[in-house]
Amino acid sequence: MNYSLSEGLLKLSMPLVTARVCGINLTFLIDTGSTHNVIASFVYEQIKNGFIVTGQSNKVMGVDGKYQDVNIVNTTLEIEGVEIKTEFNVVDMSDAVMQLQDETGMQLHGLLGIPFLMDNKSIIDFTKQEFIINPL
Repeated sequence: MNYSLSEGLLKLSMPLVTARVCGINLTFLIDTGSTHNVIASFVYEQIKNGFIVTGQSNKVMGVDGKYQDVNIVNTTLEIEGVEIKTEFNVVDMSDAVMQLQDETGMQLHGLLGIPFLMDNKSIIDFTKQEFIINPL
């Protein structure tokens, strides 16, 4: 599946993808520097029924540079009609989200990091401005 990154790159110079969880559109930054997939804690709290708690936890560095103990959850993202199961770390990223929203008018709900990219054999093609998921 090919997903156009043109809009996010044009407006914010960031590779963004819109995915649905429980019928709600969420915006994710594709982050090749993130060692974890992240869902914002405020999103998780609003649509808990869309996630399965694994009972596992992790210690991750937040956007403020401090380590946090976080819960791990699973969900199914729907991107362009394709369902993709993935694991997320629930992280309080309220300050970063608010700053981005104040500066750009856009709200970010999470990050798709290296685990998502590798699990789904994903490619980011900046020349074509496309995000390719499961290209094989």
